[in-house]
Amino acid sequence: MSQASVHRDPLPEGAGARRILFVFNWLVVGGEETEVRLLARHLDPSRYRIEVVACFRKPNMPAQTHAQLEQLGVAVDRTPYSLSFEDTVDYLARKVAAYDLVVSCQAPPDLYPALERAWMPPPLIEHGGLVSEATAGPKHLTSRYVGVCAQIRDAAAAAMPARPHHALEIPSMVDLTEFDPADRPATRREWGLDKAAPVIGWVGRLDRKKRVEDVIRAAQILRERHPAACFLLIGGPDAFMPEYADELRGLTRELGLERVVRFLGDRPDVPRLLSGLDILVWLARGEGMPHVIAEAGAARLPVVATRDGGTEEQIEDGVSGLFVPHERPEAVAAALDRLIGDADLRRRLGDTLRRKVEQEYSAAVVTRRWQALFDEVIAEGPR
Repeated sequence: MSQASVHRDPLPEGAGARRILFVFNWLVVGGEETEVRLLARHLDPSRYRIEVVACFRKPNMPAQTHAQLEQLGVAVDRTPYSLSFEDTVDYLARKVAAYDLVVSCQAPPDLYPALERAWMPPPLIEHGGLVSEATAGPKHLTSRYVGVCAQIRDAAAAAMPARPHHALEIPSMVDLTEFDPADRPATRREWGLDKAAPVIGWVGRLDRKKRVEDVIRAAQILRERHPAACFLLIGGPDAFMPEYADELRGLTRELGLERVVRFLGDRPDVPRLLSGLDILVWLARGEGMPHVIAEAGAARLPVVATRDGGTEEQIEDGVSGLFVPHERPEAVAAALDRLIGDADLRRRLGDTLRRKVEQEYSAAVVTRRWQALFDEVIAEGPR
């Protein structure tokens, strides 16, 4: 039987669990890692069994996601960490045969050669959080490309001109049960902050395209009007640019902001920490759809953000957040000043973003979309 003619049975209720292998380029702390963790938590385990393999690791990469997945019973295969590229291709070519479906995350370069080498490879879904990932590599074995926002979906569609309808948009999800406003008093006590002190948060890896220096410079400007305001930077260094974290700490010292700007590092309890914030700020240039904005909405926080990637799908200016120009710390400080002085506006923006999250980004909604896609692609079989 030729590979092209293979067709797998649909996945009816009561069928045995289908094995789904998520192949990551690397496992750090980010939106795609959160997505697979929440899928593992919310998919019916009698119908779907998720496993993960990661292809590459640098010594300073955080192990937080490995532990979180294993706590959920998800097997995390680290074997490629000790293999060369060619040996990883061989290893994956043998490994994928045991699965009903493969989901590629972060465009791992080892996977396509492995699928091409494998006997009877399973169908492939590619998942991307950046435009550069959507346009990377071939697409002839890709049954579907899932982008987290329309910009990434459209880039993938352009890379598959004969079948643009196989490029889809499924946003990153949040588990609303993780967000409890009752955590706020205890969280702020941990930080040693008065309940009236304005607390502005930023969440993510310390990556240059996220423009964290603009957050720090906005803190300097805002300090004149709100000396009690505190800025919390939640997230650790990016393994590929660890020097950037040092530069940010150096800028904080240079501006005399050591008591205003705090670096909290990578944390597994981001939803709890968000309960202690008053505002979230996100100033990236060149991102996809920032998962943290959906998390902020789940926590009913107002957001100050730049128009970048999927943020315009998440936020409506003046309705569910405030947009500011790129690389303009003074505009960021003005937006923050406006929100600090207007509790009703903060509440209105946060409540509106929460409703959008409930309707479009909640795990209950997004998991159903993934489940339908898994069933459809498994039934079709490989390309």
